[in-house]
Amino acid sequence: MSSALPRSDSIASAHDELDEQAPSRLYHIYRKPFHRHYEIKSIDDQTLYYGDISLWTINKPDIILHAGNSDKGPVVAVSKFPKFSGPYLLGLGNPDDMNAQYEDMTRESPLKMKYRFEMTLPSKIGDPNGERRSFLWKHTRHVKVDDSPSFQFAGRNYKLVDERTGQLMAVFTGERFSSKCGTLQIRGEYGEAFDRMVLVSCVSLYERARRNNRSAAGGGGGGGA
Repeated sequence: MSSALPRSDSIASAHDELDEQAPSRLYHIYRKPFHRHYEIKSIDDQTLYYGDISLWTINKPDIILHAGNSDKGPVVAVSKFPKFSGPYLLGLGNPDDMNAQYEDMTRESPLKMKYRFEMTLPSKIGDPNGERRSFLWKHTRHVKVDDSPSFQFAGRNYKLVDERTGQLMAVFTGERFSSKCGTLQIRGEYGEAFDRMVLVSCVSLYERARRNNRSAAGGGGGGGA
């Protein structure tokens, strides 16, 4: 599979093996300056998830994803960042619930943005235990969200691929100079848990990059833009 895709490619056209009839969902991700939370909205501007950001509280997840438009909604996913090296810890469900499920997201390359996580998806062959699949987040300069006008923020454009097949599963196209971080498009129907795992992992990578950029600029990890 060629890595030199035309710059005009979108998620629908980038990979021939991708079923263009598969359902596709768009999530618009916002973070207002001086606010310590993300808002994840539908295409009709309904807030679906509220991503609370924690900076200083020991043992508290760095990202807590609530269903709904505030931190009063039920916790549906969390992310704990590595202190230095090591994996991100991604959780589906509320950490206070014994049924919460956790997965590691590991950096696969020290020089490139390539992060890997696994999760169990519903099995196509009817296995009640589901099917373990592995996925890779990578930087992209060649694939963007359908109908996105341009590659506005190339440093924070990501794509998610199935590690075994190379199939494109999702793409995040960043935006610059606004409270909108970007748009995430997920292709295929793998259940609500998959969408939430993609969301919390994508927001985690974006937030960690934001903190690193602020630290490099001498601004620390505070609550600004």
